[in-house]
Amino acid sequence: MRAPRRSVIIGLDSLAIALALLARAILRTRGLAFDVGSLHVSLGSPHRALLALFAVVVVRLAVARRIGPFGLWSDRWQRLLDATVHEPLLVDAPAGVWRRALLAAAGIGAALATLLHQQVLHLDWVPDLGDPLFSMWRVGWVAHQIATDPLHLFDANIFYPQGLTLTLSDPVILPALTIAPLLAVGVHPVVAYNILFLSGFWLSGVATYLLVERLTGSARAAFVAGLTYACYSYRFEHYSHLELQMTQWMPLGLLALHQFLATGRRLYAVAFGLAGVAQLYSSMYYAAFFLVYATVVGLGLLRIHRPPMRPLAAPLAIAAAIAAVLAVPITWAFVAAEPIKGARGTFEVEFYSAYPSDFLRANRSSLLWNGRLRPPAPERTLFPGAAPLSLAVLGVAPPFGTLQLAYAAGLLASVDGALGLHGVAYPYYYWLLPPFRGLRSPARFAALVGLTLAILAGFGARRALRWRPSRAYQQAMFAVLVAFVMLDAWPSLRLEPVWKEPPPIYDVFRYAPGAILLETPLPNDEVFNIPYMYFSTWHFAKMVNGYSGFVPGSYRDFFKEMVFFPDTRSIAALRRRGVTYVSVNCGIGTFVSPSECGVLLDAVRRDGRFRLTSSVEWNGHTVQLYEVLPP
Repeated sequence: MRAPRRSVIIGLDSLAIALALLARAILRTRGLAFDVGSLHVSLGSPHRALLALFAVVVVRLAVARRIGPFGLWSDRWQRLLDATVHEPLLVDAPAGVWRRALLAAAGIGAALATLLHQQVLHLDWVPDLGDPLFSMWRVGWVAHQIATDPLHLFDANIFYPQGLTLTLSDPVILPALTIAPLLAVGVHPVVAYNILFLSGFWLSGVATYLLVERLTGSARAAFVAGLTYACYSYRFEHYSHLELQMTQWMPLGLLALHQFLATGRRLYAVAFGLAGVAQLYSSMYYAAFFLVYATVVGLGLLRIHRPPMRPLAAPLAIAAAIAAVLAVPITWAFVAAEPIKGARGTFEVEFYSAYPSDFLRANRSSLLWNGRLRPPAPERTLFPGAAPLSLAVLGVAPPFGTLQLAYAAGLLASVDGALGLHGVAYPYYYWLLPPFRGLRSPARFAALVGLTLAILAGFGARRALRWRPSRAYQQAMFAVLVAFVMLDAWPSLRLEPVWKEPPPIYDVFRYAPGAILLETPLPNDEVFNIPYMYFSTWHFAKMVNGYSGFVPGSYRDFFKEMVFFPDTRSIAALRRRGVTYVSVNCGIGTFVSPSECGVLLDAVRRDGRFRLTSSVEWNGHTVQLYEVLPP
């Protein structure tokens, strides 16, 4: 390379790095101000720095697209590729693929039933009375509304009269639809929820098995990989969160991506797009994260394998168009709800951004690691476990193949994503990709860390199984690997029962279809409204109470007016909202003592603006329903 051209490249690359660091500094400090001589420079947002960075990158690619950073790395990169084992994008599936898949699905199911035996034996119990009950309400509402009034699906029955309240959290539409038939035939909501919840573990493992078998050509290695992801420690850290178990569409999307890059067929491009849409309707967090992850892995595969690009462009465009059309309903609803919610502030996002040391925090459920590593932290307990780590290291140990190289890049991208605003790339996701500004917890990128470790663990398991060719050795090694994964992940679950039935005071709503309900005592913390939402799955009347990932300002204003309920101001607030019924539930007992609730009960009973409709004994205490009389 001639000296003038090299100096230009070095200058452009240096300027790009400086602009990237400047944009990141502006984001971290929430604004940057400094003096240059007598000139005062104030930068409030990174947009200009990012725009300049984009321009520099475009110029750099136009000047020398085929030359590596600073003109130094291209030869080294090529030597690295030449030293790797060039593996195909997919291994041809031998005969009996569906039989092996069914056996693997049964085996992963049996292993999970053993690991999660406490939950399997108590399908009517949950780890706590918070998020699990909230998820029962979400799936119950979607199943109910799809059958009765699908055009108002997102106008859920909470925080009345606020609209689009299903968008205040992940609506989990696709999981809800899959469980709707069970709810329709009368399966109890808690049992139906737990079946759906556990299916996330199982289906994620089966999907990972299907992917890794086509990558490695080894059914046993694929089984180890599938089991690794099915019982990955991150799942137990989020054992109360339904949507965070719905990871099965990501490995299926990667399988479709490999098939498309290997064959160029439009069918596989569309399948890749549909997997992304299915992930969007199952867990919006993972849909956003998977878009970034699949881009990194896909570009890595393209760079390594260099398939012809022109035949791939049209199928990708068609798949993107189909996915965009299918995503319109949920996208429209969330865009329309943006004024209610706004973006997540950087302070909140930074709090839930991981630090490298958080990958040494073990979850409380781990029998092997809890108490031996760093203590848990909310959303940032990310220790993967010894089995995924050791098998993944074995999978990428030299000599390694080109597929491992691409997924190593995916691992770096997902680890950096979990670091959030403490990492390199996430600040740019936050500013440049609008969906990321609504996400609170970048640390949930750890689900893709786990998927990548499981894939690489499949390569590691294949290597361990091939150390000796004898059948007896491979059977013994397979048993050892499965036992290693299971013992490393073994949880100790803490479960508690749920109320099997709500208080029977809600029977009146069968004959009052326009009822609007306020449940009292009204808690100071909205999370204690969740039991009321769970009870509403038996009637789905409109209610002023509510809880979600966002709490609208209209509810907070209403709560201030209800501080001295049942005084004149609070009754006026009820009537302005059109409330027709008020309950007083002294049987919940989670945030108010029975004596305090008794005082409230006496005050409402003596107030002439209410008429007693129903009174029952429930959970050892009095629960009453009152009609709000007109002025």
